[in-house]
Amino acid sequence: MYSTFLLVVALTGGASRSDSFAQTAVRVGAIAFLAAIAMMRRPVEWRSLRWPIAYLAVLAAVMVVMLVPLPPSIWTDLPGRALIAKAAPLAGMPQPWRPLAISPPLALNALMALIPALAAMLGMLFLTPVERGRLLTPIVVLILVSAVLGLAQVSAGQGSGLRWYAITNRAAGVGFFANRNHQALFLALGLPALAIWATTSAVRFPSVQTRTWLAGGIAIFLCLTIPTTGSRAGLLLGAVGLVAAAALSAGRIRAALRKLSPRWRAISVGAGAAVVVLIFVVALTFRSATSVQRLFSLDVGSDTRTLALPTLKQLIVTYFPAGTGFGGFEPAFRAAEPFGLLRTTYLNEAHNDVVQLVIEGGLAGALLLVAFVSWWLYRSVVIWRMSTAVTHARLARAASVMVLMTMLASVADYPLRTPLIMVTMVVACVWMQLPRDKATA
Repeated sequence: MYSTFLLVVALTGGASRSDSFAQTAVRVGAIAFLAAIAMMRRPVEWRSLRWPIAYLAVLAAVMVVMLVPLPPSIWTDLPGRALIAKAAPLAGMPQPWRPLAISPPLALNALMALIPALAAMLGMLFLTPVERGRLLTPIVVLILVSAVLGLAQVSAGQGSGLRWYAITNRAAGVGFFANRNHQALFLALGLPALAIWATTSAVRFPSVQTRTWLAGGIAIFLCLTIPTTGSRAGLLLGAVGLVAAAALSAGRIRAALRKLSPRWRAISVGAGAAVVVLIFVVALTFRSATSVQRLFSLDVGSDTRTLALPTLKQLIVTYFPAGTGFGGFEPAFRAAEPFGLLRTTYLNEAHNDVVQLVIEGGLAGALLLVAFVSWWLYRSVVIWRMSTAVTHARLARAASVMVLMTMLASVADYPLRTPLIMVTMVVACVWMQLPRDKATA
């Protein structure tokens, strides 16, 4: 059933815009999944997930608090509200009670956007630790399907019916997503995932030997398709994913090489190096590798995101420590946007979720960010120091890398605002908790 939920999220959860009908579909699907799995009356295992669940609960509570109406005497003293406060006197009305969030509808949408993540986390309660580990297979399958779909989109052209989001990057292979950067991250996440999927005992079918060959072929395919997304950040994330996959597989590779004679060992190492070089050459010179073309044509000084940084910093200062309320970035930015940044396009997000979290969440957002990074650092140190003989230790290591890659992507974009990446992040965080469990795979 959890695999079905992941499929629904993949088909409907690739966009982040609040006005997309897909948002309604993915949220309804998440609620239906949670209701269905709860009716199965399976035993609940929550102890190993208490900290991730507590984190999501606190995040949701902060969003709810920001929707509670405040008396005018308190609201007008909040930083950044002076411009909005002028509206009531101009209309000849007394100051009304308002919530901290400067845009209540967008703040409510931000709260509702947590539904897929909450469903993914709560659904894990009804799975055993072994079943949680086995979610690696459907994640790998979805990444492969998204890569194939992205390649088909590029081949079919910009008018392809394979793109089901109205606002999207039509010249790129976006797969399940509306945004090329989100597709590139999703594909890059497949590299460390494949390194574990190839040999983990949590997966029973197919055999280890078959999975090893499949994983190698899929990894090569992902390396060739990441450049077709047109995402410059995707190239960096792909490199991080490759290094992580090599580190995760190093022990198994060394063990296999030790079984060979010196001659065949040298031949194998040389052939492996040649394959890696060939993959890079083909990927970077491929006609549809638009991300490489965009990388070499990049003018940092004229990039909108670079030009917007001073305004973003000013927004932090203007609204801190209360923040704009979640979902309030766009109206706050439009009010502060200088004439020099006016374009036919606009920034619907800050394209830097670290900055946007502080703009919208204020001090609470900053503390939530610090808390999550601290948890990730602690768990990563524990995971990478433990023996690989510990159940799920290697899967947890791959998960820690996947979380790191998502955080890196969030510095230059907003991948976690799409339900599919959000749910994938939840699954990875649950995997990071697995080595605490006593169960064996």
